[in-house]
Amino acid sequence: MRTTSILLPVCLAGLIASATSTLLAATYSWDFRNGNFDNLSLVPIGAGAVNLLKPTSDGLRISVPAGHAIRTVGFSPRFRISGDFEIEIDFTLLKRTQPESGYGSGPNIYLSMGSTDDPAASLGRSLRPDGRDVYGVFAARVEDGKRLPKARLFDVPDRTSRTGRLHLKRTKNEITYSIADSREAALRELDTLPVSDADVTLCRVGLAQSDPQSAAEIILHSIRIEATELPQLPSEQSRTAQLYRPRYLPPETPRSYRWLWQSMAALLVASAFITWLWKRRRA
Repeated sequence: MRTTSILLPVCLAGLIASATSTLLAATYSWDFRNGNFDNLSLVPIGAGAVNLLKPTSDGLRISVPAGHAIRTVGFSPRFRISGDFEIEIDFTLLKRTQPESGYGSGPNIYLSMGSTDDPAASLGRSLRPDGRDVYGVFAARVEDGKRLPKARLFDVPDRTSRTGRLHLKRTKNEITYSIADSREAALRELDTLPVSDADVTLCRVGLAQSDPQSAAEIILHSIRIEATELPQLPSEQSRTAQLYRPRYLPPETPRSYRWLWQSMAALLVASAFITWLWKRRRA
């Protein structure tokens, strides 16, 4: 009897774990620390994205300079996300200047289930105009044809921490917002809000700019997406399918004309010397 009572919880735990792994049967992950960008599955988005995304050995460096209205720059997976899911990114803050207006600057995950009138959700870490460093939670659900948005701010307990993780988990129509205050810390839950169980048609990951006067720079180290389904995942489509494959191209290196000026200077020096030597011989 005692053996049965011990085995029963173990069996139940195994069944629950098996059911969870079955629900999240599709997986996409990418490690940006190898200096590469996944051109097949990820699309750079945002004004000037080609110049503002830079693959490095540490990860994908994303920058927004002051003096330009960038708003958001980053990338979007080129596939939908269906059913229950978990999405997580791993980041390092390099630079953020305090904005004068707006919602704040920093790393962000934004999910949309359609147009701007449809359900949406976002989670980010932002430096606000009032100087606060916060985690921002946003959810918008639709009921009876009305869009009902809700937003909450949570102070970052340790503002000196430059690393962290953002984590979104959906179960049915509810999304749980969790964060890690450093890359090594365990996740802690901020909130759980009803949003929608519809397919995520846009998952935007990147850097949000609060206003044109603020500058910011981060490094994304990795992204992981697990879901019930990932329809149109490029790696699982037919090799003969007509796929749009955006190519990430780093900014071109400005052409240097230094060699030309050096050659002209050398020519002038040589001409002057020859002229001086000719006049001396004539004299």
